[in-house]
Amino acid sequence: MMRSVFLLLLTIGTFVQAHEQSDVITMYNGDQITGEVRGLGFGDLRIKTGYAPEFSVEWWHVAKIESQYNFEISTADGRRLYGNLSSNDKNGQLVFTSVEDSFVINMLEVTEIRPIEDTLADAFSYTLGASLNLEPEIATAQLKATIALATELTQSTGRLILQESTTRLEKDGGDGYRRSSNASRMMSLNLEHQRWTNRQALYRTFTAGFDYNESLNNYGRVSLGAGLGKYFIDRAGLRFNGALGVQGVAEKNRYVEAVPVPPDATETANRCVFNPSNQLIYEPTFELDVDPNDLPDLEEITEILGQLEVRECKSNYATSKSVEAFAAGEIALYNLTDKDFDVRVMTNLYPSITESGRVRADIGAEIAWEMVANLFLTLSSTTQYDSGKPDDDITRNDKLDYNIVMGVSWRP
Repeated sequence: MMRSVFLLLLTIGTFVQAHEQSDVITMYNGDQITGEVRGLGFGDLRIKTGYAPEFSVEWWHVAKIESQYNFEISTADGRRLYGNLSSNDKNGQLVFTSVEDSFVINMLEVTEIRPIEDTLADAFSYTLGASLNLEPEIATAQLKATIALATELTQSTGRLILQESTTRLEKDGGDGYRRSSNASRMMSLNLEHQRWTNRQALYRTFTAGFDYNESLNNYGRVSLGAGLGKYFIDRAGLRFNGALGVQGVAEKNRYVEAVPVPPDATETANRCVFNPSNQLIYEPTFELDVDPNDLPDLEEITEILGQLEVRECKSNYATSKSVEAFAAGEIALYNLTDKDFDVRVMTNLYPSITESGRVRADIGAEIAWEMVANLFLTLSSTTQYDSGKPDDDITRNDKLDYNIVMGVSWRP
């Protein structure tokens, strides 16, 4: 009851009192900064002053904080606390005061700080990134965006990846490369909403997503799911959480039909090779730089293999629905030194419940090094795997799609 009254008073205070730039941050070297504590996350304390743009200082350099305002803080042992922060005579310690209690906490046990007086706009955080991969045989351009909203009992995250890959073919005579006319596109949009009452306990997770990957015969997949998760480790420098659940999926896949070549046909771009004995269709691929006009004619193929036919391929699309389980995990490592260096790995496994033997997975990893304030040099990889539908072997070329790209990201 007391906690509810306290939170109600804090909520009222949000509308009647703005967070003035009167917080005092004392560093271990004796410097003092007067401004507004905007938050703590991944080892960086964000501060806004009246004489400079918002900036960050490393948390391990901070000796004391004095503020008359209220904050939500998360600790390494999973507690979420709501109250006022002040310092005592000993550096590296905070005095936490709420309507229910008052006690001392070591500063390095605090993993997150969020001002409760923040407006909705201030509760948002985002990152933007662009990357390129210029290997001799393939060119990949990738754009990434992440947005997060943290409220008192929830955490909502959205991640968007846009990617286009093009095979680069060696020119005749070896004089450089030329870009293929065929491009493979990938898009991934994932939304997650976490809700809990106690960070030490399980949280409820609600997920939604849309992804598209031509390399894996995915021409649009929508998913909606729910499950339970837990923060197993949440301390300074390391965070690990995982979740289990179930989701429904609707997807569109491409199927190829091999029909006899019309007698009057002159277009050869859609020609393919068909084996009537096992119904397999062999399509020429741009990766191999095969010109349909160079394919052997019917007599030559029959003479070599005795049963293959040259046919005309027609693409069709079919929509299907299924149910699958999901197991998700995310780990984030960051150091507490002047050289801001972060590592994040996100893994998702999707074993199908309704399609026997089908398994999907995706893994995203990123290493980020802060070159200047808020600007990071990144090395990242994206991997997607799909074992395929039970009847999908006829048209599938790939089951695994991956890339490694380097770029920059902006994290204000």
